[in-house]
Amino acid sequence: MKHRNCLFWLIMLVAGIFLIYSTESPVPIAARNTVKQGISNVWTATTDTVSTWLNGGPRSVAKNGASIASTAPSQPSQVPSATPSQAVDATPALSIVQGHQLRSVYYYHFDDDLPQSEHDVFLKAVKAYNATGIVKLVAGQGKKSDNQITFSSYKKEMSAESFGSTELGAGGPTIIVETYGSQVTVINHARASLNLSYPLQSVNDAVAMHELGHALGLDHSQSKASVMYPITQGVSQLSAGDIAGLKAIYGSR
Repeated sequence: MKHRNCLFWLIMLVAGIFLIYSTESPVPIAARNTVKQGISNVWTATTDTVSTWLNGGPRSVAKNGASIASTAPSQPSQVPSATPSQAVDATPALSIVQGHQLRSVYYYHFDDDLPQSEHDVFLKAVKAYNATGIVKLVAGQGKKSDNQITFSSYKKEMSAESFGSTELGAGGPTIIVETYGSQVTVINHARASLNLSYPLQSVNDAVAMHELGHALGLDHSQSKASVMYPITQGVSQLSAGDIAGLKAIYGSR
C-alpha cells in the first residue's frame, strides 16, 4: 500500500512539474511564475537551513528537544558611549576652616581710611560671590556673633630678597568657636586687604576676588583658571573649582 501511494504521488509530481515548466502548459504564465517563485523560496530556505546546520552555525533548542536552525543575532548598532563628565577639582579650603560648619551669611564693611577706588573693586567682588547663591554678603557691621568681613588696605614694600615677586594683597578668616552648653557656634571675623604700595597692580577686580576668597575660607588653587591661583593671572570670574570649593565649605543653598 505504501509503495503504490509513493508511485501515485511521484506521477503527480512529474505531471505538476511538466505543467509548470512546459511552454505548452495550459496553466496561465502568471500562475506558473508565482509557483516557480514559491518553489525557489522553499529551496533557498531549505538549503540555507541545511548549510547552517552542517557548518556548525548558531542553533537553538526548541522546548521539545528538537534541534532547529536559527539566524545569527544582528550586531547592535555602534552607539558612541557617553563621554564621562570630567571631575571638577575643587579649590581647597584653608586649614583653619576645615572641620567647621560655617554659616553662609556675612556682614561686610570698609575701613574708614579705605579709598573709594578700593571700595569699588571690593563691591564688584561681593556681587560676584553673592551671584553664586552659596554665600550671602550683606552691607553692615552686624553683631559680634555674626560672620563679618572687613575690607581694608595696607602698605608693604617688597625687599630685594623677594626675587621679583610682589605681594598685592592679603586676606583670611579668624575663626571663633563659642560653646553654650551643647550648642556650638562657629564665627568667622575675616579681613580682605589690598597692598597700596603697588596700586597699579593691586587695585583691580582679580586681586579683590582673590582676597575675598581667602576671607571666605578658600585656599590657593593649582588651576590658572581659578581666582585663587597664587600668582595673579587677571582672572576675575569664579571657576567651577572655586564654586565647588565654596560648596564644600558652606554647602548648597
